[in-house]
Formats: sequence, C-alpha cells, structure tokens
Amino acid sequence: MSEVGLAIVGSAGVIGRTHVSDLQNMESARLVGVHDVNTEGARTQAQEHGVRFYQTLEDVLVDPDVDAITIGTPHPLHPTIAMAAFQAGKHVLTEKPIASTLTQADEMVAAARKAGVTLGVVFQHRFRPEVSRMRELIEAGALGRLYRTILVQAAFRSQAYYETAAWRGTWGLEGGGVLLNQSVHFIDLLQWLGGMPRVVHGMASTLAHDIEVEDAASALLEYDDGGHGMVHCDTVQFPSQEQLELWGERGGLVLKNDQLTHHKLEESIPEFSERATQAFQRPVAQEEPTGVVPRGTRHQDAVEDFVQALSEGREPAVPGEEGIRSLELIAAIIMSSCRGQAVSLPVDRQAYDELLEELTAHRRLVRP
Repeated sequence: MSEVGLAIVGSAGVIGRTHVSDLQNMESARLVGVHDVNTEGARTQAQEHGVRFYQTLEDVLVDPDVDAITIGTPHPLHPTIAMAAFQAGKHVLTEKPIASTLTQADEMVAAARKAGVTLGVVFQHRFRPEVSRMRELIEAGALGRLYRTILVQAAFRSQAYYETAAWRGTWGLEGGGVLLNQSVHFIDLLQWLGGMPRVVHGMASTLAHDIEVEDAASALLEYDDGGHGMVHCDTVQFPSQEQLELWGERGGLVLKNDQLTHHKLEESIPEFSERATQAFQRPVAQEEPTGVVPRGTRHQDAVEDFVQALSEGREPAVPGEEGIRSLELIAAIIMSSCRGQAVSLPVDRQAYDELLEELTAHRRLVRP
C-alpha cells in the first residue's frame, strides 16, 4: 500500500480537527474525506481542504478510495463505528480509550483480527522523546528489577465541562470518569513502562462535581515479583499535576510534566547492601543526563505510525490489544472500589459488565 487513503469520522470535533490538520503534512497518506454528525461543520471542512464530504458513515465505508478511517468521536461511539468499518474491510485507528467496556474492546480486537484488518489506538504520549527514552533505559536494564511505580495525574475540570455533552460524567454512556477519560494516557504509560500488576486495591470517589462517575481515584498495585505501585488521578486539583516515577534496584526515572530525570546508582541495591559495613551507610547516586529535548505531545506521531504500519504491512506501535491494557487496569480500580476487595488481573469481564449495569441503574458510585 503505497499511499493510504484515509477518511476521518468525527472530523468536526476538537480531536477530529486535529486529525485533519495532521494529515495535511503526511506524504504517505491522503485525506479522502470527512464525516461528522455536525454535517455543516464537516461540509465546511471538506470545502476548505478539497476533500469529499460524507453525509453518513455508510457513505464513508462504501468508498473504495478509503483504505482506513480514524475515529475522533467520543469514545462511547468507538465500538459501533469500528465494527461497521471492519465489516467493510477498512482499517481503523481509534482515539483513546478504545471503548467504554472491556467486553466491547475484546470484541473490537477479535473482529479486526477476523476481518484481517488493522486496529490501532491513539496513545500519542508513547511517542514523546522523554517517554521513548524511559522505555529504552528500562529495556536496557538501567533500573534493574523494579521495586516501585508511582503515577499522579491531576487535570482540573469545572462543572461546566461535564455539562458540555449529555454523555459526559455518566456510567451508562461514558462508562467511567477521570480514569477512563482524562488519565487513560498516563495509565497507559504506567503499564507500558512498569508492566501490568497482578492485584489492584482501588478507591474511587465523586468529590467535587455533580456527576455519576468518579472524579478522583487512587490505587495500590501488587506486581508479580513483589514490587509495589501507587496511582492517584483526579479532576479536582489545581494546579494540575503530571508525574510518573519508576524505581528499581539500580536507580530511578522521574518524569515530571515533560522533564525527565535519571537517578543512577553506582552499585545496585543488592550489591551495595551486601558490601556495606556500616549501619547507616548509603549508596552513591547521581543524576545521569538523558540527552532528551522535550518537544510536546503530538497526535501526528500516532497517526504517522499507523499509516506507515499499513504501508509496510506491520503492526502499529499501539495495536488494539495494547489499547485494552489501560482499560483493564481502570476496570480493576473501579471494581475494587465498588466491591471493597482486591481485584486480580485479568478482570472478569462478566462481573465487570454486571457492575456497570448496577452503576448505570444507581447513577452513582456504589459502595461495598
């Protein structure tokens, strides 16, 4: 596939407009057309960019010039759109999160594999230079065995934000709150860099908004090798905060906003502990230059990788299966909070579907 023909579904929204802009500078992809329920917005886009305007999703999917679609709609619509695209033989790149529920996500991945098409998920933070460097260092053994992970992600939202659309802040439509919407990018980074935990102890609350879903959530994580993890996410704190830490037997990596610090030990903790002769002797640590120049987060990185994957006949950097992993961790935190007990991974799909039905009926967080 030399040049990939793309159509954007949900093109008139904030994210959809970003996708339109991204495609203007890609040599390996061609924007064929746009579609949105905001027909006037999409029609104007089509005229501005000299591409086709599609009145319906069916119009998009029957166009032979469309090899793939990007989905920029609210995530409750992702499964329906993706499933229709798979049936039409189209590749799909969907925004985060992949879906509202694990069952929907599983079905999307299975349907794409069965149809022989590619499903990718937009987790553009993975392409940040500082995050890529963290991954390189971890894979090279710079931290050794991981002892601890920490994620703090606070992204303030006002009540007005939740009132911009009827689906926001609801269990029946959105399927979750801060974890699923605002913090999913960083939860993805946590598991991509630190691995998936074995057991999750979660706590979720609705602290400061008139919504059904959680606006604050915390969790303790247990890893297979005995390591610990801590997570806190909310939409109530200001100033906002983004911090990801990974600590191991050879040092630590701290990403605060876009600044990466590498704390490197001269000896590993086990080696030093064995050699030390004094009760309060401490290892020697230094800040190691990472050589990373932050350049911000770009959706374009994820879209370009997806297009190149189609052209080269390979998997995208974030295939559908990877998109499920953050959703799995989120589901475990919510289920643990609501049931008052630790949740082992993988999460029982049927049990979580039943919990979501209960939450939808009560229209609030339930307590054990």
